[in-house]
Amino acid sequence: MYGQMLEAGMRIFEYERGMTHAKTAVVDDLWAIVGTTNLDNRSFEHNDEVNVAFRDASVSERLMQDFECDLSHSREITLHDWRRRPLWEKLIGTVAWILERQQ
Repeated sequence: MYGQMLEAGMRIFEYERGMTHAKTAVVDDLWAIVGTTNLDNRSFEHNDEVNVAFRDASVSERLMQDFECDLSHSREITLHDWRRRPLWEKLIGTVAWILERQQ
């Protein structure tokens, strides 16, 4: 879905030092959510995943600092980059999309 998101004006950054599994969100510099739940049916219906919400400015500030650090080790994917990705990557993405729908 990178193409659709990029066309809609979103910015996408890929972390280059490996993989992070945690999902985090900071709202209004006060609320923070940390967890492992993906926003998909499998996470909601099948996986025993959990998130925790904080209403704490210091937690939100620390998460933003961590995000900025991660962002400095990430590569931005532009729409131009996405459209010029290798053919094998396009094919793998199509197969993955089809398999995801089989869950």
